[in-house]
Amino acid sequence: MENVIELSSSTHNAGRLTLHPNLARSFGLKRQTKKRIRFGSKAVQATIYLSKHLPQNKASLSTDILDKLSLPQHCSLEITNRGDEILIGPFIGLLVGDEQDSIDNQLNNLLDYLFHYREIRGAIMAFSLENVDKVNLTMQGYLFNPKTKKWEQGIFPYPSSIFVMSTSVSSDWADHFQAIIGNSFFNHSRLNKWDAHKRLASSIGIKNYLPDAMLHGKPKDFYWFLKKFSTVDVKSIKMEDRSPIKVILKDKNNMLISNPNTNEIKNYSFYSRGQAYSVFDKYFHAGDYMIQESIDVPGYQNIEFRVLIVKDKWGKWQAKGIFTREKDSENLSKFISPIVKLEKEHLKDLLQRGDVYISMVYQEIIYIAIEAVEALEDSDSNLANAAVDMVIGEIGDIWISNVNHCHPSHEIALVAGYPEVYYEILKTNMLYARKLAGF
Repeated sequence: MENVIELSSSTHNAGRLTLHPNLARSFGLKRQTKKRIRFGSKAVQATIYLSKHLPQNKASLSTDILDKLSLPQHCSLEITNRGDEILIGPFIGLLVGDEQDSIDNQLNNLLDYLFHYREIRGAIMAFSLENVDKVNLTMQGYLFNPKTKKWEQGIFPYPSSIFVMSTSVSSDWADHFQAIIGNSFFNHSRLNKWDAHKRLASSIGIKNYLPDAMLHGKPKDFYWFLKKFSTVDVKSIKMEDRSPIKVILKDKNNMLISNPNTNEIKNYSFYSRGQAYSVFDKYFHAGDYMIQESIDVPGYQNIEFRVLIVKDKWGKWQAKGIFTREKDSENLSKFISPIVKLEKEHLKDLLQRGDVYISMVYQEIIYIAIEAVEALEDSDSNLANAAVDMVIGEIGDIWISNVNHCHPSHEIALVAGYPEVYYEILKTNMLYARKLAGF
């Protein structure tokens, strides 16, 4: 049951929380008692009083408890009973990055996550690691004020759940937060792209959907991999949502390197392996890149698409949208083609099959994408937000080209003209954070 309260302060008695008997009874309290009041990581002992003179939706807290807990009175808070504690919240933290600058650049964008605040409710705070006090378990951050729709700076205890929004958090910080709030520190993974590939390759249900790949080490290994596949994608192993660099072996003495991130395309001629090795060394540092068989092979018809996957409030993965680029025979560059929803008609045009078969393929795509993300989770991580890049070929072969499990942007839904999908995804993220916070 949801118990939204209006919080007021009282200067008459110290160490007291006063509730209407009906409100107290809704979460199992029938008489005056002593309990700990918790807001985030901070808890204080209090006496619970029941008073019929108080409106049912109001709670009165003595000022000493309000100050100790740093409770914000302008937020839409709820109250519930858990064991020997009364929780006030939900208190959700948004970890934006390492430094203060990361918050300053993101505060306006974070308002998108609170578009459905009426359903999320609670205290929502954005913070960076730079302003965390490990000793006192407090942090300086920006708390959302639902009345003014603005962020207000302050110092607060650790939140009950922390939604990691940066692409990486050091093991030391992750261990620290997990020791305090456990699995409620979520959407963080210690896997880089190569680690993720190895994890997927070890999954019985997923490995057959993966193209061949190797970690870049020696130039001669790169050379023989390129000779075998003629077209390869080279990716940084860092968790960045960037397009891979394509290397194409045009013939035995010529190759092309195309970097869509810089719009750079260069042709190289080589007349010995050593010359080819020099080109590889120029572009790719050993150990920093993985090399993957390219699925996008000239002459073979396919559709590339992205599946957006998030956890619902119960922790179950859900596909929220599938997007691709509209193919246009007059437009040779896929990078400037419009982004659209992947419809069953797209698959029907490619595969030339009937409705029943196409529906089965569509569902199989979703199943594979969800299973891939599930394969990346373990006892040490609690993911919540992912994007799976996939390809389907003209004979119905399905491939996973990349799994971005470190908070990918879902603005692709906005670009495609589906703002309702975009805001639904962000709301779902926050409802999961709310659940982890105890509400």
